[in-house]
Amino acid sequence: MVEKQAFATLIRASRGDAAVLLTTFLLTIFRDLIEAIVVGFALGSVLFINRMSKTTAIETQAPFVTEDKADDAVGVRTPYDEAMASNPEVVIYRISGVFFFGAAASIGSILEQISDTHRALIIDFEAVPFMDSTAAETIKGLAHKADRRGVKVVLTGTSHVTRTELFVHGIKPPLVRYEQSIERALKVI
Repeated sequence: MVEKQAFATLIRASRGDAAVLLTTFLLTIFRDLIEAIVVGFALGSVLFINRMSKTTAIETQAPFVTEDKADDAVGVRTPYDEAMASNPEVVIYRISGVFFFGAAASIGSILEQISDTHRALIIDFEAVPFMDSTAAETIKGLAHKADRRGVKVVLTGTSHVTRTELFVHGIKPPLVRYEQSIERALKVI
């Protein structure tokens, strides 16, 4: 809340994130820090649950659990091929599941382990149904750190919603590059 730029970015990100931020900020100023943290956490949790409920869809005439089969030529996500990562100068990470404040710190610490010997970092978002502002800020910090080290960052498999969230936080070319798949990213690096 102290950084003006981060504060302004979070206000623009979404109404829900802005409401949580402003409520927490005002409670910190006019009430008590501990009360602000508790209320901010509770509002963030409600917002998260609301967003998660919107990502769930039920189709009519379809079973709740579909038949388990390998990803293939149907255009569905292909299994990870370790041979793609044979180049030691390129690091490939796939993030699966909801990328939100609860997972941002652990994913951020893993992603920050890239070294100066790498020339490119590919992060696959194909299996990320939702991303919040904290996660976007984690990727932004990582992209700036990589840029200072001369490491190219390529984001693949981003949905329209994820890409919009990333753009709101300033994660756009030339800071990062967007490609449809890991294979295409490997060709352009």
